[in-house]
Parts: sequence; structure tokens; C-alpha cells
Amino acid sequence: MKLTKIDFSKFSYPLKVLLEGNTDTWYSLLSVIEDLTPQQLVYKHPNYAQRCIAEMINHALDTQYGFYTQNLVLGQSYQPLYADLPGTVTEAQKRIAETFAKTVEVWKSLQPKDFIKEIKTEWGQTLAGELALFQSITHTHYHVSEVCFLRGLGGFPTKVMG
Repeated sequence: MKLTKIDFSKFSYPLKVLLEGNTDTWYSLLSVIEDLTPQQLVYKHPNYAQRCIAEMINHALDTQYGFYTQNLVLGQSYQPLYADLPGTVTEAQKRIAETFAKTVEVWKSLQPKDFIKEIKTEWGQTLAGELALFQSITHTHYHVSEVCFLRGLGGFPTKVMG
């Protein structure tokens, strides 16, 4: 599965760095799920209270596009993107690619004021729009690592893990 192609040379800091980092993160997410079965997508380890991989995917999509981009940076309300879980890797990859494309379009339309504006979160953190978007990338990549961890626990590690 391919993500929307971006000509990074058309952008400058901070958008260029955000787009480059985000692209790497979303390709990593596509990679760690590429060979999962439908059963593995919904696997939960009995000794850990955490989301299944399909839930992690939906959460990552909602958090970056909805919470960080729409809510924090643009000040808009948002609804979850998907009411159901992806049942197959193909469906999950399609959702990832669609949400990535939507996110890129919104990010490309941001104005300089959006990157420097001060945002106060509901938990008391104050940050600039630029930092909120960087945090969205970090948050998404955390879930890439979480998928790898759950795959290892479940006995179906990624090719990189062996």
C-alpha cells in the first residue's frame, strides 16, 4: 500500500519536517500490520489490559487527524473517523492511506499563525501548534511500537523481530 506522494522540496520548516516525519511514521504503521490475519488484528494478550491492534489503528487515526489536527490546532470539534474496527489488513491499510491523505491536505493548508499559536490543553499543557503536530507524530509512532510489542507477546512477531 502506498501513501500520498509528497514533494518535500516544496515546503520549508516546520511543515517540511512534519510531513517527512509523519510519512515515515505512517509507512512504519503500514509495515507492522502488513501480514496480519483478521484474528491477529483483534488479538488481546490475556495478561495485559490494552487495545487490540485494530483498535490501536483506529485510535492512532482519530488522535492525529481528529484530536491533534482538528481539535487542538484548528479549534474544531471532531468525531471518530470510523465506528467499526477494520476486519482485514487491506481495510486497515485503506483507512491508514485515506486518513494520511486527509491529514496531509489539512497540514498543507495551515497558515504560519497555526504553527505559532498558543494552545492550552484540557490537562493544563501549553504548547504551540507546531509542537502539537510533532506530538501527534510521536503519539502515532508510540502505537507502531505498541503493535510490535503485542505481536511479540502473541507469538506473531514482525519480520524485523524474527
